[in-house]
Amino acid sequence: MKKQSQKISTSLGLISLVIFLILTYGVVLHKEWINSFDNYFGHMVRDLANPSLTSFMIHFTKLGNFESLLGFTVGAGLVLFLVRKIKAALFLLINGVVLAAPIDSLVKHFINRPRPTLTHLVSVHSSSFPSGHSMSIMVIAGSLLLLANRILKNNTQKLIVDLLLIILILGIGISRIYVGVHFASDVLGGWTLGLVTLTVSQWAFNQFAGGIS
Repeated sequence: MKKQSQKISTSLGLISLVIFLILTYGVVLHKEWINSFDNYFGHMVRDLANPSLTSFMIHFTKLGNFESLLGFTVGAGLVLFLVRKIKAALFLLINGVVLAAPIDSLVKHFINRPRPTLTHLVSVHSSSFPSGHSMSIMVIAGSLLLLANRILKNNTQKLIVDLLLIILILGIGISRIYVGVHFASDVLGGWTLGLVTLTVSQWAFNQFAGGIS
């Protein structure tokens, strides 16, 4: 069962890497299919706009801000330390604090994609690809998802936690398109780079620390 889980994780990581590289290729070379992809999904998301949803999205997207995620990650890490899940705490803290933001910033620096020219409903200060909010929430919520499925014993609890974390990952990414600060390819790029980071981190913990929990 453990070997099968590792194979699934590795396969997902490799698929994510391929998708991320394809997206990067399209963004850097300004391919028309990237524009078509962004326009299609951008219109799909923004066509849902109404005053109530806009107010919600402006507040919801802030859950993915660096300060919010840092506080949440450190708090969750401390809880794991207190219940003596030391490796789980380190896995979460390394992924959420040491890896996610620096990797995203490095990739942003080299690709340097301009933000959408739409009205920005929230303040942004960096380049566009990949979405840092999408990558960070994938790394942090993905770490918690992996840990929950190892630590929790009750299947119902696992299902509830999994659904909440998946909704959070999808919601934060979609909110970045809605508020006009990212293209759809930025969000998909953030998700896939996050999955690659998570896969490599999990592999390293399995190889050198005997697992993540």
